[in-house]
Amino acid sequence: MLPESYPKTVEKVYKLEKIEIRGLKYIKPEIIKPLIPFKKGAIVVRDDIVSTLKDLYKLGYFREIETYTRYTENGIDLIFVFKELPVVQKIKFEGNDDIPTDDLMQELGIEEKREEVGNALFFSTLGPELTEKLHSLKRGLGRVFSIEEIEKMRKKILKYYEKKGYYKAKVNYYFKGNILVFQIDEGKKAYIKDIIIIGNKQIDEDEIKDVMETKERNIWKLRIHPRLEKEVLYEDIERIRELYVNKGFFEVEVSEPEIQLKNGEEYYIFIKIKEGPRYKLSAVEFKNNSLYTRDEILERFKRDLKIGDYYNGEIIRKIKEEITNKYTELGYLFTRVEDEKILDKQNKLVKVVYNINKGNIYYVNFVNISGNYESRDYVIRRELRFAPGDLFKRKDLFRSQARLYRLGFYNGIGFNPKFRDDNKLDVDVNVQERFTGQISIGAGYSQLTGLSFFASIKKGNFMGTGDTASLSLTIGSQYRNNEISYLHKWAFYKPLDLGFSLYDKYVDYGTFISQKLGFSPSISMEFKEYYRTGVGLTLEKGNIKNVQPEAPLYIQRQAGPYDLYSIYWYINRNDVDNPILPTQGSDLSLNVKLGTGTRDFYKVVSSASFIIPDHLLWTDFIFSFKVRYGFVRPINKEIPLDEYFFVGGDFTIRGFNYGMAGPYDDALNPLGAENELILNYQLNHPLVEKFLWGYVFVDQGRGFNSFEELKSEIYTSYGLGLKIVTPMAPIDIYYGVVANPPPRVGKSRFGFVLGTFF
Repeated sequence: MLPESYPKTVEKVYKLEKIEIRGLKYIKPEIIKPLIPFKKGAIVVRDDIVSTLKDLYKLGYFREIETYTRYTENGIDLIFVFKELPVVQKIKFEGNDDIPTDDLMQELGIEEKREEVGNALFFSTLGPELTEKLHSLKRGLGRVFSIEEIEKMRKKILKYYEKKGYYKAKVNYYFKGNILVFQIDEGKKAYIKDIIIIGNKQIDEDEIKDVMETKERNIWKLRIHPRLEKEVLYEDIERIRELYVNKGFFEVEVSEPEIQLKNGEEYYIFIKIKEGPRYKLSAVEFKNNSLYTRDEILERFKRDLKIGDYYNGEIIRKIKEEITNKYTELGYLFTRVEDEKILDKQNKLVKVVYNINKGNIYYVNFVNISGNYESRDYVIRRELRFAPGDLFKRKDLFRSQARLYRLGFYNGIGFNPKFRDDNKLDVDVNVQERFTGQISIGAGYSQLTGLSFFASIKKGNFMGTGDTASLSLTIGSQYRNNEISYLHKWAFYKPLDLGFSLYDKYVDYGTFISQKLGFSPSISMEFKEYYRTGVGLTLEKGNIKNVQPEAPLYIQRQAGPYDLYSIYWYINRNDVDNPILPTQGSDLSLNVKLGTGTRDFYKVVSSASFIIPDHLLWTDFIFSFKVRYGFVRPINKEIPLDEYFFVGGDFTIRGFNYGMAGPYDDALNPLGAENELILNYQLNHPLVEKFLWGYVFVDQGRGFNSFEELKSEIYTSYGLGLKIVTPMAPIDIYYGVVANPPPRVGKSRFGFVLGTFF
């Protein structure tokens, strides 16, 4: 213990008096101050200053930050001196000999092209410096770029060079005043010559390469210089691993790819695989499965799922989807299913356990309609398969969407459920309406009809009611085609449609004149979901007159005035999801027609269309198949000309001219047939979603009067086409080739169809 007389030394403690910020030109001090956590009177130690400097550097806007202390009588002043990165007014590239600067700027999301926005006032003057700054701001420049932002830009440039196939490109940067300069060493351009798989014994090399997005050179498949993208290649390693696991190789090891460059431009990629043992399925179990039996869930998989067989991940995945679908059909929209694989490594067995969390069921509270600037709300509501108070089911949602698309009034239909409490939700229905009216007025001249004037108007969704109204007037010296028609939907607030058509037609063909006057009322009813039936009448009075000797034979045999009274009945089942761009469903119909008068007949036509998505390889391809058979017979008199089958043309067998896939006379005029058989096969693929589809097709069939003709030969055509969805109507453009044309009949033709084939 020190004696009391021993002198004591007291160390003086300095407290913070004030903080000074210096050197800022572009960054506002208000951004900096919250990151300096010192207040007046605080005791500042070195560690606190170091931590603060780290936080300030993290902003990325400074080249250098220095701090000083200044001692005063009242304490110390803490001084921060900042050296900012410059404001970037321009970006330049050095060393980009092969890649244009415009492409690099576009990749960075910066437009180098200077675009004026409006015009300067005539009395204003802008100096060159201010003008450059304004242009910079329009390009996203004219500000400080953080180190983090610049580094992202550098990596984007590297990534772009990699996509273009350049080997070991290097990118650095520096500032030249207010210009950010990227220095690029492009390296060498190379392509993937070969992918070598090593160690695969139980899975074929081609199957492994099929799951990879990285592809090797193959001239036959037009892969001349396939590029290497390392990010995609590393994703391929995971795809290979998933392929093996799906086949029961749970212990598979796939090494990182080894990339070798040879001959200065050829990549060789080596992938080593250690397959390990293959596991067999020992059991499939279900937890929390309270609504279905085991047999109900596995009913579809009895043939493929065998205990003791090698594990098949594809079947396991499909069972998981089946469980989810079954529960959602009961209203459990948010069912979650987890599949746990329990491995017995000693015996090389795997047990799959499905844990089901069905969640809650929900009831519809309110249904809100939006986007319908023309359609009235009730036009949409009457097509919905759910209403307030109903159990909300996914299948009802899909069916509602399909019904709305079938109206032909909408380009897009969306549903947005909004949850209100534990078991209620509101459904927002948003539609995007398409143009449903057509108006045309004008005049025309042809050798057949002479000078004619025409005006027509057709309006679907007439006055927003869902009805369709049409009026057309065409008047000329040799041609007249006047018609008025109306279809009223949901008459008497029932799924009942009432319609009529009144027409007056007159055509002078030169060798004969055809004249018709008729009235046709109709009624149809939806009697069950997907099913509709209807009946209609046609009362027609006509005359085929002034028939010349050189007129076609089929016209000569129909010459003279006639009266025709016919009735038809049809039944149809249709669950196609979208009539314009169908992706799944079927359309089955049967039509029966009976007519009497000056001529008489009975006629039966049946057809079936199937739209089948690819659920085998799960691609975007859609297969369509249609078959149609019909026959017409006289009762006691002649069959009316219009009731014969004219096979060949845009809607029957493409590649033929109209009616030429059936009987024709010596002058190559189609005669029509008493029977038709048509088969259409089409493979579709979307090129631009909801706008452009491409397809290839094969059509078969013919029109015939006896089955001996059918046995002798069935005509076949093939071709390709495009389907374009326009605001007015869908358009099909195709080219068809007839493989076995009859004598003197054309072998091919281009077709243009306003409407849709399937």
